Amino acid sequence: MASTELLASKVVILEEEPSIPAITALPSAVALALGITERGPIAEPVLLTSFEEYVRYFGGFTAEAELAVAAYGFFYNQGSFMWVVRTCHFTDLTDPNTAAAAIGSTMLQNSGTAATPGAVTSGNAETFALVDGDTLDITTDAGGPTTATVNAASAKVTDTTTYPVTAGTGELKARIDQGAEQTVTFAGTETTAAQIAATMNAQLSGCKVYESGGQVVIESDTLGTGSYVQVTQNPAANPLLTFPTSLVQGTGNVADVGAVTGAEIEAIVEAAVADVDVVVNGDGTLTFQTDTAGATKWIRIEASSTMDDAAKLDLDNLQHTGADNTPENTLQCKGKTAYDNSTVQVVIAAATSGAAAEFNLQVLDDGVVKEVFPNLTMDDSATNYVETVVNDAGTGSNLIEAVDQGLAYSALLKRPANGTSSAMAGGDDGLTGLANSDYIGNEAGPTGLYCFDRVSTGRILIVPGVSASAVHKAMMDYAESHRNGTMFCILDCPSGYTAAQIVAWVESEGIVEYSEYGAIYWPWIKVTNPAPDLFTSDAKGNVTVPYSGWVAGLYAANDKKLGGVYESPAGIGGGFGIIRGLNGVEDDPSGSAQHEVLDERKRDLVYPKRINPITKLEGTPWHIDGGRTLKSTGNFPNIGERRGVIFIETSVKQGLVVLKHRFNNRENRMLAKRIITAFLLREMNKGAFRSTDPATAFFVDASDQLNPLSLTFAGEMRIRIGLATNKPAEFIVVLVTQDTRALAAELNAA
Repeated sequence: MASTELLASKVVILEEEPSIPAITALPSAVALALGITERGPIAEPVLLTSFEEYVRYFGGFTAEAELAVAAYGFFYNQGSFMWVVRTCHFTDLTDPNTAAAAIGSTMLQNSGTAATPGAVTSGNAETFALVDGDTLDITTDAGGPTTATVNAASAKVTDTTTYPVTAGTGELKARIDQGAEQTVTFAGTETTAAQIAATMNAQLSGCKVYESGGQVVIESDTLGTGSYVQVTQNPAANPLLTFPTSLVQGTGNVADVGAVTGAEIEAIVEAAVADVDVVVNGDGTLTFQTDTAGATKWIRIEASSTMDDAAKLDLDNLQHTGADNTPENTLQCKGKTAYDNSTVQVVIAAATSGAAAEFNLQVLDDGVVKEVFPNLTMDDSATNYVETVVNDAGTGSNLIEAVDQGLAYSALLKRPANGTSSAMAGGDDGLTGLANSDYIGNEAGPTGLYCFDRVSTGRILIVPGVSASAVHKAMMDYAESHRNGTMFCILDCPSGYTAAQIVAWVESEGIVEYSEYGAIYWPWIKVTNPAPDLFTSDAKGNVTVPYSGWVAGLYAANDKKLGGVYESPAGIGGGFGIIRGLNGVEDDPSGSAQHEVLDERKRDLVYPKRINPITKLEGTPWHIDGGRTLKSTGNFPNIGERRGVIFIETSVKQGLVVLKHRFNNRENRMLAKRIITAFLLREMNKGAFRSTDPATAFFVDASDQLNPLSLTFAGEMRIRIGLATNKPAEFIVVLVTQDTRALAAELNAA
């Protein structure tokens, strides 16, 4: 790039930042949906852009999962973005790990590798502290008991001196167990064998010296063939003592009976018991097993044994029987997420590649093949290793996770046997004990509604099928207070209510006049049954469902239209109140052929209570016939107003980030005013306000009067925005009167 420094004579082109940064309009119809799903991650928001994605992450339709129908309706009505959070019961709402849902699994086995012998393994590891004469009495299917015995004797030498001896001084040197040479110094006063033995015993280690039969004996402390004694030099001053100087070794079938090795016990037992093999395991324990394998082979260490003591080998006295060629657990297939997956099975078949060590894996759900993974292997170094393929986050299974059990065999011997597995067991949806509190959740978890804290773009909040007032109020509190008025709630009314009942319900539950950040509709709606095998259809093939997801989709569809976010989602004009896929409303609970919502007098009951009816008038399609929020005294009591202002507020907030930490002076306050004004002018041209004259449509105040020095020194810049929002025409009144203009003209002429 050429230099822009003004050194040589040149023409320099510089690009300047826009004098008025533009406010980018934020998405206004990103839905947040919380509820029960068939499966999927728990308390973790997932962004979805289609119903196919919903099915991939959260499964399909189930009797309990109203959220699936809501997501279907949202995307069917042209919704584009939905964040979904699956909930269940939590034993501690502050800890998502306490979810009651559990992962089910099934275990696949190989075809078997070899028959196994009867075997018993020691509880203790080598070396073993035994004593001379310890035994193992072993009985097998071939007979017995047969005894294997440990023998060990120490090395010792005896002097041939005649006592008493002539007094004198001198030294004696000896080596014990082939250790370093040790020296004994005599005082010259010792005359008896007992006195000589006492002097030597005090100065020699690793042995004991004592008088026996009138002679002095030196005996190693070690018992076994590792025991040695050798007198290397008799006293030099006088011929005081006469010990043989040859090397004497201990005897037995172990080197040191106090530290017997596994190999020594192996040799002793296999020499004594013809049909038993002893295996020294890698951890130092010993396995005693029949020398042939099969279900008829067995071994028992008898209780008469002394070597089986808990302080020695620690062997039980039970009969241990072998087995014929038995399949072993080789591959666990478990649910990818926690849910009742008892309809899921795995099928192993010959690989299409023809390789003997490879296999095809199919995942069945309710008997239907859902996924196929061909030519897998148990070789963990291969690219087609079963864990690598099945567990891949992008292309792997949506239903299972594969876990290699780590058998120490070749890939061929580890290969799962062909066949269909048992159904997954141990899975749990976690719905037992489900309460309103699980939907509401806790910020510390986060659980429930608070899982959406990390989704800053969410603007429409639904909890499909839940009509508990505690949940409704928590939703509106979350939207209005916790999220600072940045989202709007669509509340599902209870199912099967008459007009009088729904009015009584909103009044008794305190829903009406609670918040302008929520709206409620009535009644539930009928749509074409999306899962006839699961839901019972009426005579027209419809099923009754909660409306929140479908209405949220309508909001999203409206927002795609120019200025649609400011429009009331009601009526038939422009299609702003027509829900795609809506075939009717739920049957009247009284059994009447015509639902009360079709009666204008019944709508006269519900609408003043800010309940928006879903109805059809003569000659019109089914549509929403009301656009009120739940609070008449709010700043913006209509849905179009409230949602439009949410859109403006969130967009302005994001657009003014460029001024954070800049000088809090009049110049930057005026820049903020220009930024906001430019944005509001664009929105005005979309029909956001009652006027198309900026002077009467809105105002932006960033004056010095609004920003005294006290606020400036506190680091606060204050801007006031006034919006003349549009009001919907809820009532159209036509005045009809007699035309008396001709009569008036005649009277005036007279």
